[in-house]
Amino acid sequence: MKKLISLIVCAAICLCCFASCSNTQAPPLTEVYDSLKNVTNMPEMTVMPDSLIETLFGFDLSKFGEYVFAEAADPSVNADTIILIKLNDNADLTPVCDTLDIYLAGVKENTKSYSPVNYAKTQSSAVTIIDNYIYLVITSEYFEAQQIIQNALYGGNTKSAVQTLVNK
Repeated sequence: MKKLISLIVCAAICLCCFASCSNTQAPPLTEVYDSLKNVTNMPEMTVMPDSLIETLFGFDLSKFGEYVFAEAADPSVNADTIILIKLNDNADLTPVCDTLDIYLAGVKENTKSYSPVNYAKTQSSAVTIIDNYIYLVITSEYFEAQQIIQNALYGGNTKSAVQTLVNK
């Protein structure tokens, strides 16, 4: 009887281990972006054309598996920005993060004197890395947006390597 109970317990433990290792596919970044548009106080957003992304950031877009770059429809009024990137190769991680960090620092500097409301939005924003995904969201509801992204990409799985870069 003890052998049967121990066998059942072992089987249950194995099932739990395999169940927790399920490999779920992250949704396309366009779906994540659509979810972010519903964040509290998010203004109307406009997706940037590829030519503007290449000009503004200098990125070679062929290095991205997927990407969404969007800004407030009226960026002179709202600094809200959504940038979601899935890299093809993690070797590109550092230059992409550095460029986004410089961009965020520029937005902070530009809004510091001219728009206290938008400057406040930038204070909790940061370039964040989750495995081969990089994102930057500037909004007043940053933590709500961050939770949506992390739940979409990894179902809120805290085992994933999440790294937030601190602006210099």
